Amino acid sequence: MVSAQRQLVADASHELRTPLASARTNLELIELHDGLSAEERRRIVAEALVELREMTHLIEELAELARGDVHAPRKQLTRLDHLTEAAIATAARRSATTFRTDLNPTLVDAAPAVLGRAISNLLDNAVKWSPEGAPIEVMIKDGTVTVRDHGPGIAADDLPHVFDRFYRAAGARKLPGSGLGLAIVRQVAEAHGGTVTVEPAAGGGSVFTLRLPVHATIDSKAPDLAPV
Repeated sequence: MVSAQRQLVADASHELRTPLASARTNLELIELHDGLSAEERRRIVAEALVELREMTHLIEELAELARGDVHAPRKQLTRLDHLTEAAIATAARRSATTFRTDLNPTLVDAAPAVLGRAISNLLDNAVKWSPEGAPIEVMIKDGTVTVRDHGPGIAADDLPHVFDRFYRAAGARKLPGSGLGLAIVRQVAEAHGGTVTVEPAAGGGSVFTLRLPVHATIDSKAPDLAPV
């Protein structure tokens, strides 16, 4: 445990150093150069704000990982389909992405806020890699949440590492992100007695599968695959 905590602190320090240095450099430019035009100042401030937002997001995710290491989430009976439906609505609103869903009514013993964040992270990852206009398919069946995108897929060398803290594939290093979103998904899955896996999708893209112990499957006709 102590070794893992030290490694997390070391990794976090490394990840925080780059956006902090970049933001500081941009702000120092404004301080040292009085002759900058208003347009140049706006551009430099905008770049600094981007770096600071990335750093804020990273700190929030680090805090979430740390909380998960300290204590198990408090659980209650939760409709997995309702939780996923809410996460999809938020992701669709933020990205204008089309989601095709088949959400079978299912009860699980879970911490709703924590599990909802994990599902949101899976959806955000799919949105990040999906080409414009391509749908994301989400299914719930027997306590399993499956998220399939139609992006470029994950290289074979990267597959074993996608849930590692701070791991970012070569193609992801120019995109926003902390490298912690999928690590949080794995931590949440394990805290709930479940697992999360990823594999290449037939025809391209990736399929992420979050498996949770089922408390009950509600006797209800499953909805047809429909866009949200």
